[in-house]
Amino acid sequence: MSEQRKPLSEWIRSFHTFLDQFCNIGNHATVSLSSSDYLILALRLTCSLADEICRVGEETGRSPTPRFDWMDSIVVCLKSNSSKGDGTENVVNTILTDDDDGIRVEVLPSLFDKTENYASQMDGILYSLGIVFFEIFSRGERPAELEQTQIGETTPNVFGAGAEELYEGFNPFQQGGTIDAGELSMYKHLLSDYNLSDDDSTSSEKAFQGDGPRKKRTQNENYNMCSVSVEPLIEKGVPMSLCDLIANMLDCANGTLRKDETYSDVSEVRDDLQLMLDKPSIYLYDQNMGRLSTTGLQFGDTVFGRNAELSTIKEAYRRAVSGDSEVVTIYGQSGTGKSLLAYEFGKYVLADGVILLSGKFDQLQQGTPFSALASAFNQYCGILLQSCELSSSRGEMLAHQINHVLGREANHLAKLIPNLANILCLDTSGIIHDEGCTNAQNRLQYLLCRLVEVISSTFAAPVTLFLDDLQWADSASIAAVNQLLLGGLASQNTHFFFLGCHRDGEADNCNPLWKSLCYNNLVNARSTDVKLDCMGEETLSTMVSETLCLSPRLTRSLSSVIYHKTKGNPLFVSRLMISLNKEGLLRPSLSRRRWEWDKEKIQCQKLPDDVAMFLTKSIKALSEDVKSSLSVLSCFGSSVECAFIKTLEKVLKKNLLRNLDAAVEEGLLDKKDGRYHFSHDRIQEAAYNMMNFLDRCHFHFTYGMALAPLSVREKDDSNLLIAVNQLNLASPEAVQERSQNVIIAKLNLQAGKKTMEMSDFVAAYSYFDNGISFLRKKHWEEHYALSLELFDLAAKCALTNGDIVSLKILSEQVIAYGRSYGDKLNVLYSTTCALAFSSKLPESIDKGLDILANLGIELRGCRSSMEACVQETKDLLSAYTDDEILNTRPMTDPTMIIAMKFLGKLEIGMSQIMPKSAPFVMQQIIQLSLLHGMSPVSPIGFVHLGSYMAKLGDISEGYRYVKLSRSLLDKVGSRDSAGEVISIGTQVRAYVEPLQATLEYHNEGFAAAMSSGDVIQAALNLTLICTTSLFAAANLQITLDKCVETDKFLYERKMVIFMIQNKCLHHSMFKLIGTDENPKDFSEEEVKILATNNSVMTSYYFQKAFISFTFRMYDDSKHYSEKYLDCIVNTWANLLFAHSYHAFYMGLISFWLARKSGDEQQWHERGKRSKLALKKWAESCQWTFENKWYLLEAEESYCNNDFDRAKLYYEKAISSAKDHKFVHEEALAYELAAYFYLELGDAEKAMEYFLLAHEKYHEWGAFGKCNSLFKFVESRFTPSSASG
Repeated sequence: MSEQRKPLSEWIRSFHTFLDQFCNIGNHATVSLSSSDYLILALRLTCSLADEICRVGEETGRSPTPRFDWMDSIVVCLKSNSSKGDGTENVVNTILTDDDDGIRVEVLPSLFDKTENYASQMDGILYSLGIVFFEIFSRGERPAELEQTQIGETTPNVFGAGAEELYEGFNPFQQGGTIDAGELSMYKHLLSDYNLSDDDSTSSEKAFQGDGPRKKRTQNENYNMCSVSVEPLIEKGVPMSLCDLIANMLDCANGTLRKDETYSDVSEVRDDLQLMLDKPSIYLYDQNMGRLSTTGLQFGDTVFGRNAELSTIKEAYRRAVSGDSEVVTIYGQSGTGKSLLAYEFGKYVLADGVILLSGKFDQLQQGTPFSALASAFNQYCGILLQSCELSSSRGEMLAHQINHVLGREANHLAKLIPNLANILCLDTSGIIHDEGCTNAQNRLQYLLCRLVEVISSTFAAPVTLFLDDLQWADSASIAAVNQLLLGGLASQNTHFFFLGCHRDGEADNCNPLWKSLCYNNLVNARSTDVKLDCMGEETLSTMVSETLCLSPRLTRSLSSVIYHKTKGNPLFVSRLMISLNKEGLLRPSLSRRRWEWDKEKIQCQKLPDDVAMFLTKSIKALSEDVKSSLSVLSCFGSSVECAFIKTLEKVLKKNLLRNLDAAVEEGLLDKKDGRYHFSHDRIQEAAYNMMNFLDRCHFHFTYGMALAPLSVREKDDSNLLIAVNQLNLASPEAVQERSQNVIIAKLNLQAGKKTMEMSDFVAAYSYFDNGISFLRKKHWEEHYALSLELFDLAAKCALTNGDIVSLKILSEQVIAYGRSYGDKLNVLYSTTCALAFSSKLPESIDKGLDILANLGIELRGCRSSMEACVQETKDLLSAYTDDEILNTRPMTDPTMIIAMKFLGKLEIGMSQIMPKSAPFVMQQIIQLSLLHGMSPVSPIGFVHLGSYMAKLGDISEGYRYVKLSRSLLDKVGSRDSAGEVISIGTQVRAYVEPLQATLEYHNEGFAAAMSSGDVIQAALNLTLICTTSLFAAANLQITLDKCVETDKFLYERKMVIFMIQNKCLHHSMFKLIGTDENPKDFSEEEVKILATNNSVMTSYYFQKAFISFTFRMYDDSKHYSEKYLDCIVNTWANLLFAHSYHAFYMGLISFWLARKSGDEQQWHERGKRSKLALKKWAESCQWTFENKWYLLEAEESYCNNDFDRAKLYYEKAISSAKDHKFVHEEALAYELAAYFYLELGDAEKAMEYFLLAHEKYHEWGAFGKCNSLFKFVESRFTPSSASG
């Protein structure tokens, strides 16, 4: 790559000649070169020239000499790919590739004065440079004024004085001053590039030969600046910004300098030119001042001065999509640009192919279920519907995947997200909502997580959720966001990032969001806070400059005034500038084609100190009709659909649309996407707060009463919720007639039911509570049915929301005023559940038994044994085929339905603390189901029957009823009990089907439980996945990872009992793996539960005994085994897979202790019982239990000194474990056989089997056990130990 040099004047001429030829050549038809291309290139040249002058001045302290012929001392340097040609064609590539390095300028040293008087000559320097700029942008034409004042001789020399100096033996040192080596080198390069030398005059003549005579430019010793007009540039179409720049440089000659516009230095010129290059659409090209005269000042969505904050958010996002959990919140005072910064980030992620969900909370729309969150999903689904995505195979895949993953549960989301219903082609009016789900909010959180996973996987993109105005967030939405943030996304490939905005100082510290953010630190999820302050003066200067499309030099005086009046609040700045424009103090000039302002008048304006007061003042200046319409709109929040405004016009008989459009023209509203949006929340608040409190209540009441009949008549749920919200904002004091109280209470009841369908029980409770508040005294006597339903449903919502205090107050009212026992059953059920949720399980069971006794279902007097109860139930069912059971009619008796719900809760509770009585509950569930019909609780009865049968030894018949219960789930049409049915049923399946296969059932059980909101059964399935994985020989590290995830899930939900059981398992895996990490100790609460809960204590002592035996700690094995045996007297009546591996390891420990302890007979008998149990289970499932039975046979034979039989069964155990993929038990069989051979004195065989055991333990991932075994073998097989 070489570089060619040309004099500036010659380059301009040759470039335009080439450009004319280029544009006339046919093979360049696909390339477009225009005058604007030359404009940009010329702009680069002028910027480079100004920069060069600044550089020389900074480095040498010398300034160029003011004169008229600078053009002859300026050289254009061009990059060239070849030595042929003049290099001009390379300029085309420079233009097309936007290569700033392709062209630059150098200034000959002769132009610079020998003295350091840069500042004193500035007017002349700027004038001379302005002349050069004039010639460049006029394409070589000199100002006519100069031509008239200068007379020169004609000469073929086109390089002028500078050229003469070169080829007439010019010696730069004779000019005075000094020339450094760099300058001398430049001369040599220039001579070389033009083939010039001291003795080659012919070559020099050729090099500088022009096309015709040209006036010779000479240095003018009497340098007088004359007035020069830029009108020729304007006529050539040069942008006004450049014309003004050149005019300002030349103005020093005619005395028309404007103080604010005067250039004081060439660096200011350079900076302005650079701005034009960097942002030509703002600073270079002419603005349409005619249009701006009509539309007024316009503000875009540019973010000023927030680069650092934006980078912080981007970094957090990149961490999130790399797999880390991340949440970012932007906070600051109102008007500091929080939302604008978030939207700027939104552009970034959309450009990155990310799925962006965006929603906004509203203070006046908090009764809308899931508010902003539902809106975010609905808006995204709407975008998909409008785009071509859904007409493609990917769109069909999305609908298919949603149906596949969510199944019927998608109906619950469809109620909340109407556009999702359209995607899935669902008719939501036909969807029956199950009000029996007390954990509906948990269900919805889970379903939203699954929906995010499906969307992300279908479109192979991360998901970002942005929620604005978190200070108005409803708790239901926040809980759902927490679920997404804190582990609700099961897929490791789903990357989720959350960004939120809230006002500083206006968020409730008790808001669950802030609790979750604090909790994030506990689970190693990063939380980043980004605070926005008001703009600094420099940033505000940039904002004003870019808004007016004028350089900061020109707007600095205006920016200073605005800054001191607004303190840099971006909202205040924009509204003030719009106000100044309307008042004519900031106006577009058609003659100058730029903005002008009256600085003195603006400075004298008295403004409020607060942006809210300023906005109020601005609104008050509007016409009464526009003010009134804005007040109406403000009562409905920050954003309202245009279609709804049309509805309001009808019912209120007001002309709203025209007035709101006028507000749009004033810049107070935006109208886009079929909605009116207040331009900022503070504008909505200003319009709302202009009304006094009583007027607001009156207006809310009027709007609500006007909308309610229409919403009921048209069956429009969204308008119903809006109407009821308006009435509730008005409060009961606004009611004008007594009859209206009952109407409004009924409307709240209807709205509450609708929000329950959408699983927002917090909003539903608010509606029911408001409905109750509108009831007058004696409402129990005068409106009993309405009162009972409001109190019943409010109590149910209070239970779901965990509001036990409100539940107690509501239930006391129903119990006091209920006219029959049946009318009280719903609140009695809620209070019974509340006791169970409050860890008062015995009290809950006693209360449930009392209530059932009052319904004629007596369970306390049952005297028969578990065996007898199960047999009676079998006899009862023997009269029915499976098909007849499945086709039994549905239960319709309300009393029996609620009784079944009590029985379902009792079955769960009594299985834990009253296992011997639990079968009688099962018996009642089945009897009532056969007598009165099947209910959603019926499958629970059948699965527990199967479990009890299997526990009593009839595994095949138990397995049959387990499968029947699964079929019954589909028949009853409810999945509320699916989590429990699957978890209990899978425990029986593990005795029939391969253990490894049952893991998938528990995964299904977890999903089913979460889909129904049953977090208890979800936790049970998760815990069972961990324990089953351990004993199914899954890799230990993978199992440990599952255990950690489960710990997180349990901790988030404060499920202490499950946490203890999982922690016991966690401790065992730490020991097996041999990690250096210390497991967490039990908390005081956990220690207390451990000491009192028999089921938890059993698990704890088993894990201790299991680990002690695995690491051959004899004393600990004996101690913990005895503790375990003391606990199992009152364990679960159900058959759990834990019973089998408890029996297996207790059998192994018992035979070991029988050989070592003095109480041989007792331990031997225990081992034998375990062996017989495993032998029987091996008959039902050879795959899972055969190797375990064989190993116990070998250990018993070892105890009995039947060594040949022992050898046989050790080999069988090893072979069976290998065949059935139980690598950990293959390792165990090798290890126990090695101890056996070591005892017999066969050291070689023992060593062989120890090594094989070590290999298999290593394959399992039990590195801690490997180390322990290695140390034992090393100690026994060293020469010293062998000789001993």
